[in-house]
Amino acid sequence: MRPLSPLLAGLLLCASLLVPSAHAQGKKELVNKVLALQKPQYEQFGLMMAQGSIQPMIQGAGMALQQRVAADKREAVGKAMDAEVQAFMKDVGPALRASALKNAPEAIGAKLEASFNEAELKQIIGYLESPVMKRYIQLGPEFQQALATKMRADNQQLIETKARALNGKLAAHLGLPAQGGSAPAADSAPK
Repeated sequence: MRPLSPLLAGLLLCASLLVPSAHAQGKKELVNKVLALQKPQYEQFGLMMAQGSIQPMIQGAGMALQQRVAADKREAVGKAMDAEVQAFMKDVGPALRASALKNAPEAIGAKLEASFNEAELKQIIGYLESPVMKRYIQLGPEFQQALATKMRADNQQLIETKARALNGKLAAHLGLPAQGGSAPAADSAPK
């Protein structure tokens, strides 16, 4: 067998150095495709965070509505409270949806790229039933936690400010004093 010429050996070395780069680019494209396919789930996650941030307040207000508001006024007060909650979601929801989409590539994309190879990413994209899909689903809570951490950092002040305002509005509808950012307590006002 003849030894390789220095030129041919150099070309082979250069080609071998380019392969990992092409491999990494292909993997990144697959990750981006997974992220694009998951866009609706990330947007929904942003809305769930917005709802979750006020859920205890809404529950407290609902209990107070039943306990503190006369039966003949509950429907009107309940509708007014619902309108305030909808206004809160209109103010906060788009910011959290946008934050989810902004942070997903870093929070989730990096985890996908580190956790799966190209063949596995192709299986995820195809939504095939496989052990890979099970692992992907198992990593879901880690993905959500990473995204939630980024979104909280982006939106903490917005949520707190809007939640305090919503708390005050709900308390006012119930005839209760607002309580420093927490839900209106059912027994905080005299009967």
